[in-house]
Amino acid sequence: MSSQSRPDSRPTQAIPELDSALRGVVEDFARHSRKNSEAIDVLVHALKAVHQDLQEEKLRSQMLEERLKETEGELARLSKMVEALRRQGWVQ
Repeated sequence: MSSQSRPDSRPTQAIPELDSALRGVVEDFARHSRKNSEAIDVLVHALKAVHQDLQEEKLRSQMLEERLKETEGELARLSKMVEALRRQGWVQ
């Protein structure tokens, strides 16, 4: 930014302090942007891991519910069988 033209076409001199300040602002912005991107990447990775854990837990839960229903059904059949044996006098 050595020399620029004003709207009336007269050249202006660049202000070194302004150039330096603007460079600093751009560098700070870029640094903060990178840090924010890294933080977002970490959060996305963590959320994906939590989602995976939840899906696995949901599957485990469904499997346990299925096994519980099967076991309850088997217990009901066993109870009926024991009751029938009791009625016949085989079991007291």
